[in-house]
Amino acid sequence: MCLQVAGHLFEDGKAGSLVDDSGHFYKPLQAGARGQREWKFYETVQLEKQAAVASSSTVDSSYENGNSSPPAATQSRQDSSTRQGASFQEPFCVRNATLLSIIPTYYGVIDLRGRPLLELEDVAQQYHRPSIIDIKVGYQTWYQGAEEGYIQRCQAKDAATTQAALGFKVCGMQVYRASQMGYWRASKRWCKQLPAEAVGKALAIFANNEAGLQPGDVYSGPSGAIAQLQQLAAWFQVQQEFCFYSSSVLIMYEGDAETAEEANVSVRFVDFAHTFPSGGQRDGNFIQGLSALTSMLSAVACSGQYRGLV
Repeated sequence: MCLQVAGHLFEDGKAGSLVDDSGHFYKPLQAGARGQREWKFYETVQLEKQAAVASSSTVDSSYENGNSSPPAATQSRQDSSTRQGASFQEPFCVRNATLLSIIPTYYGVIDLRGRPLLELEDVAQQYHRPSIIDIKVGYQTWYQGAEEGYIQRCQAKDAATTQAALGFKVCGMQVYRASQMGYWRASKRWCKQLPAEAVGKALAIFANNEAGLQPGDVYSGPSGAIAQLQQLAAWFQVQQEFCFYSSSVLIMYEGDAETAEEANVSVRFVDFAHTFPSGGQRDGNFIQGLSALTSMLSAVACSGQYRGLV
């Protein structure tokens, strides 16, 4: 069964994504540069993670063998970091720990009947009845250096939705309804036509499950969506390695939960077909869009007008 709420779905004869019983999610690798960029992003992160594990294993093995100090190479790096001071750059896995915790685990690329698929973690596996919203972040979805025709198409799409006006747009949503014992799903058309003035109501609808949850339960609190998005925002304030265009955050919770604790809210970061090296610059487009989204969620969570709304 596929629980994807946006992106490339199985519909109208088009290939879409799949999940299996082992907790893996299979996403079609797009043709051309888009697929290559997403694959390269995951490969880059995976190689850095493997290098960190190997380095950690070397240090652990050294200590287990009775050495009371780090291996010479490690000690040399530590001495070097002291000498370099502020110019020393922490290892990838240290400075990007937030990124590694919020993106899906990557298992590689498989071939299914001649079609390449990214094999990723099924981020919704932990939920029995997952309620999920897919929100594309950033005021613009086009990137520097793109062909003029592509830029114009993106600008038109951004202007026709809430992307350019609000800095984000709802791309998909499914909400478990206790009274119906089933899901309400927003169609692509519904999402595309959602006006800016109705976005707050849409975010409130997502967080009302008819089982007792209200927007404050899903969005607020130390484990709520806002706190998790703020952690992601803090990483974006310091990271200068990537620029993300047309990437999304997923907000998920247990659909039949009655309390914030039972909801077990999680936020994940997905879709990297338009991810580029940043050239040592901060990703202002994503930072501003994420700030706008967080502000909107805070307003929805604190507003009494949305309580009881379904």
